[in-house]
Amino acid sequence: MAIESLYWKEELARIAKTIRPVPKPKRWSERAVCTVERDVMIGFFIIRRLIELNKVSSLIADKKLDVFSAPVTKNITKNNWHRLEENYDWKAEKAEQKPVSYLSNQCIHAYLSFVFRGKDRNWSDIVVVSDYDRNKTVWRIPFPAIVELFEEASNDWPHTYQMTFNPKRGDYDVTTN
Repeated sequence: MAIESLYWKEELARIAKTIRPVPKPKRWSERAVCTVERDVMIGFFIIRRLIELNKVSSLIADKKLDVFSAPVTKNITKNNWHRLEENYDWKAEKAEQKPVSYLSNQCIHAYLSFVFRGKDRNWSDIVVVSDYDRNKTVWRIPFPAIVELFEEASNDWPHTYQMTFNPKRGDYDVTTN
């Protein structure tokens, strides 16, 4: 199904604007945290949908974000998922680059997610991991990387499509510019 991507991209731009750093952030509230978490999850869903429908260029589809991973120290369950300090070795956290599609899936299928604010009270990071990966590692995605991705994708309008039949998949590989 082909969609008019304008409406999806407008929502992505709106989300980017709401999570961008500001000089005087609003005070903390449970509603603010839940709204930001929801908007980030929806934003990653929009990104994945735009990629699947070739409504953004291959630059967005192939983009990798600078993120951080921390290894699991114990089995993550429905009873202990919220104990971030106990469940992950934050001293062993390492910088990595992960594809946008992978991070989108982490958010869409999140087993756990937490948003954090920095000392300036702006949103700093989201910690997230999918149900599938919950006992491997947890991902910390800095908000500046998310804002940049959402803004880039909301302003990305492919002009050309190249389709090459892939016999292994029995379908076409699409490249957009």
